[in-house]
Amino acid sequence: MLAHTLIGLIGLLAVQQTRFTGTRVGFPARLPVAKYQRAETYAPNLKVADSVGVGVTAQAALLMDAASGKVLFEKNADETLPIASMTKLVTAMTFLDAKPNMQEEVEVLPEDEDEETRSVIDDYEVLTKKELLQALLIGSVNKAAHVLARTTGGKEAFVLAMNEKVRTLSMRGATFVDPSGIHPENRANAHEVAMILRAALAYPEIREMTGQPSLILIGRASGKPYEIKNTNLLLTSYLHRDPYRILAGKTGSLPQAGYCLTLATRFERAHDVIAVVLNSENHFSRFQDVKAMTTWAFASYEWPKRSPLVVRDAVSSRP
Repeated sequence: MLAHTLIGLIGLLAVQQTRFTGTRVGFPARLPVAKYQRAETYAPNLKVADSVGVGVTAQAALLMDAASGKVLFEKNADETLPIASMTKLVTAMTFLDAKPNMQEEVEVLPEDEDEETRSVIDDYEVLTKKELLQALLIGSVNKAAHVLARTTGGKEAFVLAMNEKVRTLSMRGATFVDPSGIHPENRANAHEVAMILRAALAYPEIREMTGQPSLILIGRASGKPYEIKNTNLLLTSYLHRDPYRILAGKTGSLPQAGYCLTLATRFERAHDVIAVVLNSENHFSRFQDVKAMTTWAFASYEWPKRSPLVVRDAVSSRP
């Protein structure tokens, strides 16, 4: 009797440990991974076996089922390339992992400016850390990235933490040298970018903010309004209307990176896919590439019915 009790306790502890670490499906512990138990068993399958994918202008691309991690389509997905402002997803996760006081007010300094982009927020302006995170994720404001890094342990330590963050997500090739993505040495391959967005879905702040079309921030030092518009044009597309819904996404562009985009989309409140394109032909083609990949996935794949052990919605719904 005692032996059976001990065996039962050991088994219970093992299940709890599996749920906490997320080793079954590769999610970080912050995600409620118990909701994904056995998710790999329910990966989608092609409806038509000879469907070969979709044409895209991007140099590299990848399409992934978010729950199982199954790759549905890829093109040069292991080629490491500059990822520009998609870096900001790692910046946001690293910042949020530090458990910041989101209402803390911080000053924007001249040293937070970079030489490559137009200034959106004035020097010596005062904003809260939440407002800076909004500027980072909605408007892709480089200055916001540098302020958050400087005020969260210092820029050098922050970038080290960013690199450590992706190592915890089992990425060996992704590297970062600045928090904004302005440096072309911020590099990853399409598969790693998909894993970055997959991990970012664990953060409700990232899901909420990347889905906002715009906002106005009022500077506390100047009283000046700063209009921040979302760089993701797909928020006004059919991919953000029933039966589709965009869960999160991030754009990126640099001369060395071309035009980039990663997007997580849900279909019929049940199935989530993540699309990545690196170095698409132009500003608009990255959005067309992702639209084509996403609609092809939902038209070409079918998902087995989930068992009662699997909760359908792994990511909280938008209000």
